[in-house]
Formats: sequence, C-alpha cells, structure tokens
Amino acid sequence: MERDYLTNLPNRRSLYQYYLGLPQDMKIHAMFLDVDNFKKANDIHGHNMGDQLLVCIANFLQGKDFGFVARLGGDEFVILMDGIMPTNQVPGLVEQLLVDFKKMDFRKDVLSLVSLSVGVIRDQAVTQPLDDILEKCDNAMYQAKMSGKNRYSLYSELDSILEVNRKLEKEMEEAMQNGDFQIYLQPKINMVTSELYGVEALSRWVHPVEGIRPPKVYIDLFEKNGFITKLDLHIYEEVCKLKASWKGTKYEHIPVSVNMSRLHLYDRVFPERLEAIAKRYEVELPELEMEITESTFVKDSDELIAVVSKLKEKGFLVSIDDFGSGFSALYLLKDLPVDTIKIDRGFLQSSTNDARGKTVLRNIITMCKDLKMDVVTEGIETKEQVNFVISCGCQIAQGFFYAKPMPVSEFYEFAEGYIGNAKDNHTFRLNGTLVSEDGSMEGQITGQGLYFAQGIFSDSSSLYFPGGGQEENIVVLPNDIIVSDSFTISMWIRPKSVTAWTSALFVKFESGFCSIVPYAWEGNSCCRLRDATVVNGWYDIASCQFRENTWYHYVITYNAKTEVAVGFVNGEPVGRLENVPTNRFVNLAYIGGDMYQPSFHGNICELIFYNEAKDYDFVKKLHLSYTESEKFIAFDK
Repeated sequence: MERDYLTNLPNRRSLYQYYLGLPQDMKIHAMFLDVDNFKKANDIHGHNMGDQLLVCIANFLQGKDFGFVARLGGDEFVILMDGIMPTNQVPGLVEQLLVDFKKMDFRKDVLSLVSLSVGVIRDQAVTQPLDDILEKCDNAMYQAKMSGKNRYSLYSELDSILEVNRKLEKEMEEAMQNGDFQIYLQPKINMVTSELYGVEALSRWVHPVEGIRPPKVYIDLFEKNGFITKLDLHIYEEVCKLKASWKGTKYEHIPVSVNMSRLHLYDRVFPERLEAIAKRYEVELPELEMEITESTFVKDSDELIAVVSKLKEKGFLVSIDDFGSGFSALYLLKDLPVDTIKIDRGFLQSSTNDARGKTVLRNIITMCKDLKMDVVTEGIETKEQVNFVISCGCQIAQGFFYAKPMPVSEFYEFAEGYIGNAKDNHTFRLNGTLVSEDGSMEGQITGQGLYFAQGIFSDSSSLYFPGGGQEENIVVLPNDIIVSDSFTISMWIRPKSVTAWTSALFVKFESGFCSIVPYAWEGNSCCRLRDATVVNGWYDIASCQFRENTWYHYVITYNAKTEVAVGFVNGEPVGRLENVPTNRFVNLAYIGGDMYQPSFHGNICELIFYNEAKDYDFVKKLHLSYTESEKFIAFDK
C-alpha cells in the first residue's frame, strides 16, 4: 500500500485500490474533511508548523478508528466507513469528531486558528465509481464551509443551493476583474513513451478568503446565467499569454486545449474571435485545441458542425470531450471534422467491469483510429487501466495516475520528467559506408570478410557479415550510441544461415546487455535484456521465426520510466515485457556478433538508434516508410 510521504496515511492511489477491493454487495458511509484556515496558519506560523499540524490531524483521525483514513493531498482527508454502521449514528460521530478536534494535543495558538469542515454521505453502494461518491462528499463539505465552517453537512441535492448560487453570482464579475479565475494545467501523457503529449487548461476560482473553488461549484451556474462565455474567453486569452511566454523554451510547441461552452457555437463569428486573440499574442493556431462536450452536438448539430468546420479551416484543433458520457452520438463522427475523441472517465470505468464493456470500448477506439482521429482516455487511475487501454490501441491518457490539474508553477516541475532531453538519433544506412547519416559517428570493422551487398531498396546496399567466432568479423560502434535510459533500436535483418543465440546486434551496458537474436529457442527470434546484478535477471521477448534469406524489420523499444520493453517485427508488436530493470552506461556496442556466441551470418541495413522510447504508431509508420517506397524490393525476393 502506498503511503503519503508526510503523514504516513494511505495516499490517493491507495484509497482507490482499497475501494476497488471492497465486496460489490457492500455499502459505505464517507466523510470528506478539509482543514479550515490552514493557509492562514501556514502563513502565520510557517510551513514546518503546518506540516506538524497535518501529522497531528492524521494521527487524530486514525485514532478515531472510524474506518479507512486517507490523505488526498494538501489539507484534505477522506474516511470510508463500513455501511453496517446504522445511518442515524453517523451524524453523532461527526459531531463528536468536531468537538474532539479542538481538544487535540497541539499548540493551542495554532489550533485556535483552524477547524474542520466535513461533508458526509451515507449508504452508498460500492458498485458506483469512487469519484462520484467523493464528488458528492466534496459538495457537502463545500456547503459546510459556505455555512460558516467548523461544521458538517449531510449531502443533499437541494440544501443551500439557491443561497450558494446567489453568493457566487454577486462575486463573479469582481472575481473576473481581480484575476481570481486562474489557469490550472492537467497533462496528457503518452502511456507508451511516458512523454508529455499536451495539456488541458482548466479554470479554478481562487477566492482570497475561501481558497480554491473547484469548477463543479460554479460551471453549471455560469452555463445557466451565460457568464460562461466570458469565463471561457478569459481562460483562452490567459492560455495565449502563457503560450507566448513559452517562446524559445522547451514548452514552446506543447499543444494546449481549452474547454468551450456550447453557447459559443451558436455565434457565427466565434472562430474569428479566437483567431484574433491568438494573433494578438502570435500563437500558432494548430497548437490550440478547442474541447467541446459530446452532448453539445445532439441538438442543432448542423449549425454546430458548420462552426466546428470553420474552426478547422482556420487551423485550430478540435476535440469531442466526455465521449461516451451520455448520448454517444456515433452517427455524428462521420460528419464531424474533429481531431481527437476524449473517452469519458465514467465510460472507461463502466466499460472495464465486464467483457462486453471492454469489447465496446476497444471497438470505439479502433473505429476512431480508422477515422484518423486521435484518442485520449480520461480518468486513468490504475496501472491495470493503463495496460488495458494500451491494449485497445489508445496511447494518450489523462488522469490522477499521472497528474491532477495543477498550477502553472507546479506544471513546470512535473514536465521536467516527461519532456525528453536526449532526443538525438543515429542512423546507419550501411549503404556503402559505416558513417552515421549525420556524420557524427562511424563504425569500425573488426575481422575480415565483410562487404556491401544488395539492400532492401533497388538502389541501396546492406552490410554482409560472414560469421565467425566470438567477437569476430563484426562492426564496433561508439559507446555513446545510446546515452538515454530509454531507447529504441530499429534494423533490417536477413539471416543467411541461422545459428542459435547468435546476435545481430549487441549492446553491453555497465550492468547487463541488450541482444537482438534472429534465432533463439525452437526457431523463434528473440530480444534478450539481461540484468547482471541478479542471478535470474533474464528478460526475453520471443517473436516469430526468422527464415534464411528473408528480410525482417525488427524494432525493440524500452521505456525506463515504466520499465516496459516491446518488440516489433515488420511493424507489428510481437511481445511485451513489464518490470524490466534499466541498464545504464554503454560499455560497448557490436553489429553482427557478441561476447558470448558465434558471430552473425547474413545482411543488416537501415540501423537506427533512438535515445527515447517510441510508441506503436511510430513503429508502424516507420515500417510503412520502407515498404511503401517504390524502390522497396525486400519482400519481392
């Protein structure tokens, strides 16, 4: 179980894992607790004292023994209680908790500043998503805050809503003028390469007294009173300002998406408004994406499709958000010129509960891919969801498994781990020379009998290896051929004869090696990754049998962040291994042999080293770039 670094309570991920493990016929009660005035206590007494207070609160909540206690982050805690407890007993427990909180063994001057606001919901079936329960709890907690803090509120759809809405409408115009509506960024991550794919800009109302007001508190209200159009354009302009500030940095070309209300789409000059703002800040339109919810298109679809088409004509990206959340208007996909479909979080969770749901989700992803649309899956929370969605053909994700929405300042720190710094690649065509295509590296022949023969194209060559003993008749490459923990190797191989465990390519790391073997056990080709630090550190990706005198395109990609290795033959994935330890620091690299077995006999060409992991789409496109060439002849022989 993963623990919060400060309080040692279970963290958000552990909370979800615990909830998913509960019996499906069970009911629970839940509490969402927020520390009132915690920021004020931090500002007065310092962050170290604030940390001590959080630890004390964590111990206090655990000592109550109500149920499963977790820290979500910041000053937010959740308690899940067994539904066996009679419903009418829950309010009494919460009331006593509020009383006992003020009696905690902690500095009284600090304790006098803070209190608890608690949202409570009772008798919830665990068959529903935990996020839905937490959202209701959070709403109730917010009502407790709005009612004066230091109290609890039972979840009720109608309690205080009118009063809260009136307060929000009084404050919204002034909040806009004061800059209280701020941008939070939630990253979109390529799950295969662990690279930053883009970000979604979300609004957060940062109230000077109450702190952050989440969108669920005000978005629906603003949709009803029309203020949403002002807010959307405000956030959009703030995004353009941010993009302008990124010029000349590593963030410059990161695509940013912005949610747009359906109300804009009835405005014929809406695309021109967006274009004018972007031009004012000199932002490239293809790096701005407009997200529109699926349900928007069900009514007046013809008018809306016309506006979306206009956005596309101007160069904006357009995506359908929350796909699968309601109407699932599949018939519109053939007419909508959108770039991306975003699978709704709830649809993902409901689709992974049974075989039929998984089949539906897989087919939707496949259909979108066939229509040349990108697919982003929202709400990814577990490793199991990552693996399943990848297996369905979707590689891009948003969700708490990777990151929650965060202030821009925190985004920069997060992005450092997901923007690759070693992007160089080295290509050895082996087309009459051993020099890399960029001229920066050159292989050296060790031995004799090597020569250039026919390659995979009618006008290209390959390097012929005659075979031999260990480390005989090979090409030695520079050690800095791979400088990143993650890497991809692509090569075309044509065995003249097959000898078991002979390496076509061999890279020796400080603590192991990577070896591409055209013939391993039972005639299968194989990529072997070795971790020499442990006795059983063998990781083999077996694939199809390589026949003599036949060309094969082999690719191995390794992602050090996820410790996943994938092998491809002729553009198709043939094997995938998880939990493969990372090897670092190349000691030597050979083409056509290794340190342990006889040397390779056959031809090799089009050898490329990438200092990053590559995804399935990239490998497929790379393979097609060879086979769709008019000069390609390898498969004709």
